[in-house]
Amino acid sequence: MTTHPGPADTGPAAFLRRRTGLIIPLLLLVTGVVLGAGTLTMEVPANVASPGPRMFPTVVAVACLVFAVLLGVDVLRRPEPERVAAPADPGAAQTADDTPSADTAPTVSALSGGATAGDTDGAVRTRSNHRALAGLVGTIAAFIALLVPLGWLLSGALLFWGVARALGSRRPVFDLFLSIAISSTVQLAFSAGLGLNLPPGILAGVL
Repeated sequence: MTTHPGPADTGPAAFLRRRTGLIIPLLLLVTGVVLGAGTLTMEVPANVASPGPRMFPTVVAVACLVFAVLLGVDVLRRPEPERVAAPADPGAAQTADDTPSADTAPTVSALSGGATAGDTDGAVRTRSNHRALAGLVGTIAAFIALLVPLGWLLSGALLFWGVARALGSRRPVFDLFLSIAISSTVQLAFSAGLGLNLPPGILAGVL
């Protein structure tokens, strides 16, 4: 006994369900707007040499806005397929025996890599990795809280190390040395290239 899907939902719920990827461009858009507003209202001393402290946040803000628009257009133009985005049918079940029916039997195109109707029936919607998301949010929150007391060098290294761990890296020692190298490079770029001093924190007497 086979089941056939009902009529596709065309309401607002179906529209949003097939376009959940809009969350990322929305976050990028908010980040770009907030960063751009903060850059425009930044108080810059008159004796600061060019390019000044506004250059780097301006580049980041513009990049966030551009990528937000590009990603948003891509999600709107190519939403998730209806069979993938729709909730699973709880009444769907296989036949009593394990013999594949004509609807799900593999064809020559399926064996050669082509897609068949049976392939779309078993499509599974991609789910978010809540553990990685929580790790990223926690790492960023810790970086914001520790930036002033620890300084950029240590808090920046913690930021890069935590992001690598949240994204699935399993080489903590290698990630630690790499994170220190990256934060040191950023420190030198700001101090030597832009003439700006990042928060030294507990290393004030060393840096």
